[in-house]
Amino acid sequence: MDSSELLIPGLKLMVCGMGMVFAFLVVMIIGMNLMRVALAPFADALTAKDAKTNKPAAKQEDLALVAAAVAAVDAARRQK
Repeated sequence: MDSSELLIPGLKLMVCGMGMVFAFLVVMIIGMNLMRVALAPFADALTAKDAKTNKPAAKQEDLALVAAAVAAVDAARRQK
């Protein structure tokens, strides 16, 4: 077989594959935009619910864990 006999079908397959990927991405973007429009009325309810359930940024226990981790990293670096 000559290389040109394999090159043309390979190029056709590449163009077909790239076309399929492009078509899928276009459909996905359209679907995402439709979902954004369809779910827009519910966006306020979700953000209001999230605002109510926010917890404090750091508890005393969390700060103690962070301090222990920093001390362990510092000790490991000093050993080298």
